[in-house]
Amino acid sequence: MKITTAAWILLLSSPATLGCGTEPFTPPCAEGGTCDAEPSEEACLEGLAALRVQAGCGVFASEIWGDDGNPGTMDRPVKTLARAIELAPRARGRVFACAAGWFAEAVTLPSGVDLWGGFTCWSRWRHYTEGATNKPAIVVASNAGVPSSPRGPAITVVAAQADSEVATDGVSTIVDMRLLAESPLETSRDVVAMRLQPGAVVEVLRSEIRVAAGLTGAHGADADYVDPLPADGEIGAIGKDACSSATVTGGAAVMTVCGDLISTGGRGGDGTPDRGGDGEDGKPRSTPNPSDAGLGGAGAKDGEPCDDGLRGGDGAPGEPGAAGQGGRLTAAGWEGVPGRQGGTGAPGQGGGGGGGVPGGRSACGNAALGGASGGSGGGGGCGGSGGRGGGAGGASIAIFAHPGSKLTLRETRVITGSGGPGGRGGEGQMGGQGVQGGPPGQASELGGEYACRGGYGGWGGTGGYGGGGSGGPSIGIAYADDEQLTLDRVTFEIGPGGPGGIADVEDEMRDKANRGSDGFAAETMRFAP
Repeated sequence: MKITTAAWILLLSSPATLGCGTEPFTPPCAEGGTCDAEPSEEACLEGLAALRVQAGCGVFASEIWGDDGNPGTMDRPVKTLARAIELAPRARGRVFACAAGWFAEAVTLPSGVDLWGGFTCWSRWRHYTEGATNKPAIVVASNAGVPSSPRGPAITVVAAQADSEVATDGVSTIVDMRLLAESPLETSRDVVAMRLQPGAVVEVLRSEIRVAAGLTGAHGADADYVDPLPADGEIGAIGKDACSSATVTGGAAVMTVCGDLISTGGRGGDGTPDRGGDGEDGKPRSTPNPSDAGLGGAGAKDGEPCDDGLRGGDGAPGEPGAAGQGGRLTAAGWEGVPGRQGGTGAPGQGGGGGGGVPGGRSACGNAALGGASGGSGGGGGCGGSGGRGGGAGGASIAIFAHPGSKLTLRETRVITGSGGPGGRGGEGQMGGQGVQGGPPGQASELGGEYACRGGYGGWGGTGGYGGGGSGGPSIGIAYADDEQLTLDRVTFEIGPGGPGGIADVEDEMRDKANRGSDGFAAETMRFAP
């Protein structure tokens, strides 16, 4: 498509009124050149209308052949765009970037400074449309192939500077550039290729703005690594020996304190002169209880022996943490919803107390003395803590236009990566161990029966997995106000939203209920200022 000189003059109106020697720019002749030899601004614009560049029409930058100690002329270019932009106010507010090499910089561009790419500079500066095979110049933010690259957006456009060195209409024109961002800001999981700060005004023409995938949300920590281990149960108390009193009391109930919850081993059955008492049930007792977990043992009576207390039931596992669902886009970036911490497992049930036995004349030589008593049940272990929730995935956003900025795109490709996956939930702890019940009291020297022992306490329940974090979105342009955005022949290639984080890394299908929501894809999206 042929673009007329008049159209170019309108497009490049930012520097059009700033000819050589016009304040506030320092004229080239002030640095030893001849001002009369510099082309007029009209000549510069006419050349650009024909995609020709002339010496004296701006600052020249070449990553391969440049040196930041150079003056930035066509034959002595600077090396970095940062230096070229610094010199631009003294060179018509315009930067020309050589297409050879990578500008591995996170560039800050004041509104009013123009950035032209697409020029080769092997032997002379010419636009790639003249048959050169080089693609337009590339600005890279932390590209994987350039280890020393900085982090952040490829370009951050800020409002026009108020000092006397920058006297433009405040519009930055970016032409024939490829902007690529591969790594996020260190304080964010979002990846943004171009960020327009409040007051920035930008026009982008024939360019490509590409951003990599958002980062995966932080994985939730396993509870073992962040919480103390849950307490084991208390050992059951020993039953008392026969013939020590008229009623030989059973082993005392023991308690395992687990925060606000308690596991209690059942008290042992008493020994009396004519019969053995029943052991008490361990607590907390589940209902229903088909396996008779934690029941106290029967005392000896009617010629039948006593029974040991039964093992307590294991505590119920903690509930999985709630999954992160959705999120919102704000001026601070994408705020996804992280998963919640998994629930704490329930304490194990205490073991049942062992039954007591009768005493009397045959066992003690005295009809008034009781037999041996049963040991109490062991306490159940405390429940394990829940795993931490996974963090929300970051967004892949090609352009983020803050409130108060203005953006015009023409004949430009906008390409995003996928949204970042949500982080997985952390694993809950195993519960504390249930311990042995107390041994029974002993029979007397005259004979008689031993009492019965208390049952083991149950294990504490395993803590629940943390919920998975929500997946991040993939957004072409994020903006706050319809009036700030103008699009003309713009092509969008939007990646998919990131998958929600899972809870159980060993079995993805088992924890669908607390898997984070998937991200979404959108060419443009408004956000609340």
